[in-house]
Amino acid sequence: MALLKSIIILAHLLLLVRSINIFFFPCDTDVNATVVDCFKRPIKHVPVINSVKVVSLNLNQTKIRKVEQHDFAGAPNLHTLKIMDNCQPGRLRSLQDRSCKMEIHPYAFKDLLRLTFLYLSGNSLTSIPWLPESLRLLDLQNNRIFHIVHPLKTPNLEVFYLSRNCFYANPCNQSFYISEGVFRELPKLKNLSLGYDNFTAVPKGLPPSLEMLDLRENTIPEIPERAFANLTVLKYLNLEWNCQRCDHAARPCFPCPHNHPLYLHSDSLYAENSSITFLSLRGNSLTKFPKGLFRPLKNLKGLDLSDNLLTNAIQHGTFFSELTGLTWMSLIYNYEPLKTYKELILSPHIGNISGLQYLLLSGNFFRKLSTESLHVLSKLRNLIRLELRMNFINTCNVTALKQLPSLTYVDLSQNMLNFLPCCAGPSSDIAAQGSCKSQNLYTHHFRDQPLIEIDREVTSASNTWASNPSNMLEMSVDDASYFPFPWHFRERFCQHKLTFDLSQNDILSLKKDVFVGMENAVCIDLSYNYMNQALRGGLFDDMKRLVLLNLSYNRLDLYYKDALNDLKTTLKVLDISNNDFHFKMRGMGHRFEFLQNLTNLEVLSLANNGIGMRIDQRLVSSSLRYLYFYGNQLNIMWDSDNNKYTHFFQNLTNLIYLDISDNDLGSISPEVLINLPGTLKALSISRNVLNYFAWQNISALRQLRHLDLSDNHLFYLPSNVIDFGANFSFLDLSRNRINGIPQDFFGKAKSLKYLYLSHNQIKELDHQNLPPPLKNGSALRKLTLHANPFKCDCDTSWFADFLRTTPIEIPYLTTSVHCDYPESQQGESILSMDKRSCQDIYGSLAFLVCSFLTLTLTVLPLLKHLYGWDMWYCLQVLWAGHKGYSQLPGTDSPHHYDAFVVFDTRNQAVRDWVYNEFTVNMENMGHRKFSLCLEERDWIPGLSCIENLHNAVYDSVKTVFVLSSGSNGGETVNGVIRQAFFMVQQRLLDEKVDTAVLVLLDELFPKLKYLQLRKRLCKKSVLSWPRNPRAQPLFWNRMRMALSLDNLKFYDSNMSESFM
Repeated sequence: MALLKSIIILAHLLLLVRSINIFFFPCDTDVNATVVDCFKRPIKHVPVINSVKVVSLNLNQTKIRKVEQHDFAGAPNLHTLKIMDNCQPGRLRSLQDRSCKMEIHPYAFKDLLRLTFLYLSGNSLTSIPWLPESLRLLDLQNNRIFHIVHPLKTPNLEVFYLSRNCFYANPCNQSFYISEGVFRELPKLKNLSLGYDNFTAVPKGLPPSLEMLDLRENTIPEIPERAFANLTVLKYLNLEWNCQRCDHAARPCFPCPHNHPLYLHSDSLYAENSSITFLSLRGNSLTKFPKGLFRPLKNLKGLDLSDNLLTNAIQHGTFFSELTGLTWMSLIYNYEPLKTYKELILSPHIGNISGLQYLLLSGNFFRKLSTESLHVLSKLRNLIRLELRMNFINTCNVTALKQLPSLTYVDLSQNMLNFLPCCAGPSSDIAAQGSCKSQNLYTHHFRDQPLIEIDREVTSASNTWASNPSNMLEMSVDDASYFPFPWHFRERFCQHKLTFDLSQNDILSLKKDVFVGMENAVCIDLSYNYMNQALRGGLFDDMKRLVLLNLSYNRLDLYYKDALNDLKTTLKVLDISNNDFHFKMRGMGHRFEFLQNLTNLEVLSLANNGIGMRIDQRLVSSSLRYLYFYGNQLNIMWDSDNNKYTHFFQNLTNLIYLDISDNDLGSISPEVLINLPGTLKALSISRNVLNYFAWQNISALRQLRHLDLSDNHLFYLPSNVIDFGANFSFLDLSRNRINGIPQDFFGKAKSLKYLYLSHNQIKELDHQNLPPPLKNGSALRKLTLHANPFKCDCDTSWFADFLRTTPIEIPYLTTSVHCDYPESQQGESILSMDKRSCQDIYGSLAFLVCSFLTLTLTVLPLLKHLYGWDMWYCLQVLWAGHKGYSQLPGTDSPHHYDAFVVFDTRNQAVRDWVYNEFTVNMENMGHRKFSLCLEERDWIPGLSCIENLHNAVYDSVKTVFVLSSGSNGGETVNGVIRQAFFMVQQRLLDEKVDTAVLVLLDELFPKLKYLQLRKRLCKKSVLSWPRNPRAQPLFWNRMRMALSLDNLKFYDSNMSESFM
């Protein structure tokens, strides 16, 4: 046990490590660099560790598939090494690791001469490597080791876990074998686990030093005589599920041949001066026990006989007389298939177990719990807990339980109780008898109940030994990071107090008769029933000690003021959550005036009731401290156009905790916030859709310590200073859309200890304006930053240094605080950033720039002095080659004019535009002056019209057609224009040169097919004169471009040259 305690202490120390040292990144380590944690890191090799200080290394659930001989040579002082679940065997293996293979060098641990704890489970190992003599714990579970012949040579080994090496999820298709010589050389072995290993017989030669032996879920059909005779110090023996009962199996079932039970001899458990204190024979299809089987077990305190077929033995067995020292016994699920008994019948020999404190009788299927049924139990004066769950009980006499003076917990849940009048006692009333008859009609009708899976891996004893009274509520006062859930109050108020669990029954309504025999109860659970009634006073007149009442998951109406009035001086915890039936009735009113009468009430749950309208405008209570109001419709009550419920919680003058999560709230207005009780210490508004919160008004809650705004839609925090109060220490902003933390926001949050910012949209923090809680010397203890899209570049490299050196605890720092920007760093740990790399980049860049400037300023003057003219000439030549050559004016050219302008000389408006606008802008303005040919100015007198027209078209680079519609709306195209157009088209065919440029002076010019086609093929060669004077410069610029460049460059790219 001392070894187990040391293991537990070590585990707690690992959890309590506060400051993280990343010396072994990506693995975590404590401040002193003695514990290295690589749990779930994507590493593929054992990290290089060269430190004599490291004493613990965790390599669980990594990508390591091979351990070399000298991988641990740098950490010779290791005393704890965990390499678990890196390659699970059989069907335990995940889909992505179907082909994994784990190899450990036979001498991988040869350098670890001080190794004490070695965990190698879940690696599909087929052999055991060399082990150091110092080893005290060895874990080889979930491997493929099922044949051990050679001794382990670990004489100091105390704990040996070897289970789950051969079972249905990890089949080996053979019996497990371990030689006696292996056990012979383990003289100090105390704890041996051989469950799920397909043993077909109890191993021989077990070390006499054993204190715990686990042989569960093998295929052992028989326990031989004196099988454990040499194990005189054995305290815990588990033989469950060896001859399994398959009609009640939750997992693959393997019965003994012919469905026989586990064969037990009368001296199978014999050992002189036996020390066994707990024995489990669960799930072995047992129907009886040989006489004298338990007689040698003088120290037996706990016995698990559940999941057998012991119905007859429970009713008539004499073996109970051999168990006089028991304090705990489980007889659950011993029913016979398809058979239900009229009433509970217990062997009278059970009454001889005078010290019995816990008796579990669930799942034995009987209908009646009468005075005669409890007569045997009345002799158990020390009985504390009686469990009668899931028995189909419909008739009971709770009064008879008063014969058990020490009883503090009675579990009657998951039965068919409805407490009709006949259940309160004998009556000759005909109506009552009729009620009893109708009650019995339910006997063979199974009602729908929540699924409860009985997992055979979890023994019933796990919930047996009474725990110490919970101090969670006291912790919450000092630790603002924790506040209790409603069920935690049950542990505080009901521990070691008389409690009745009547949940999941058929109770249709509450009456005084229901509580007959429960007058001294402190806690009663009536949840998951069918109660549909309006509660009135007088129901609990006789309940003078009731402190906790659970009425959740019913259909209760609390309209009347005198509801629960009988409990006003005693009731402290009331759960009426999930009673939404009446609250969802349209038009029905609701009242909570009954709360004023419960002057001692401290805890109230109104959760998940859909409360949203037609209720009291205020809740009034001077004693209530904890209120759970999540799962309602405050979004309706606090709607912007409704101020009726602004003061809904204001009159809860002693309230310290308020949970209004999951209310579909889109915002919290200032009016609502300032009208919350000023005594509040904790406020939870999580799981809403908040996009606005009145931060400035939080100062009205001067005593607030805990504020939970997680899982909302908040996208920013105000940049001004918020007065959180002197005691404010916990703020949860996780799972929102916040993209930054203003410096001044936390300016007055001097006492903030816990800040949760995970799962937001924070990309970076301002180094120069770091929020005060993140600075050294602040009170902050814990900060969550994971799942944010951080930017990782040289500007934010300081953040990696901050995370490395801060004393603040940052969960998931090395595993989930990743870079998201830039894309090249996406998915990388932010701690992988190296500030020196940024210095190298900047340093290299500065060196290159300085070298270039120095070289330039030195070489250029020298070259200018020596080769100035030559350099100038070369540059001119290169520039000319780059710009190309253009023909100088006056040189030989086949064209005399840049453009021939064709227009209707009879149209005065067109003439004015050509001479006053076109000619002036093209010939006299701009950096290039164009040479134009005009009919009235440049044609040679004496030549025929057709000759002049031919010369003008062929001697000009471009032909500009100025077109305008006539007075009647038609086109004005005279003979000269038509002939010029034909010549341009002929030139296009002969020379393959497109010289046409069209200018439309009128927007109403007819849409000719040629014009439409021209616009489609060569849009830039068709220009329209703008009516807006400010657009005219753009027109002239386009005209100059059209006259300067070849039209072929303007054609659509889809137009081929061959088409032209």
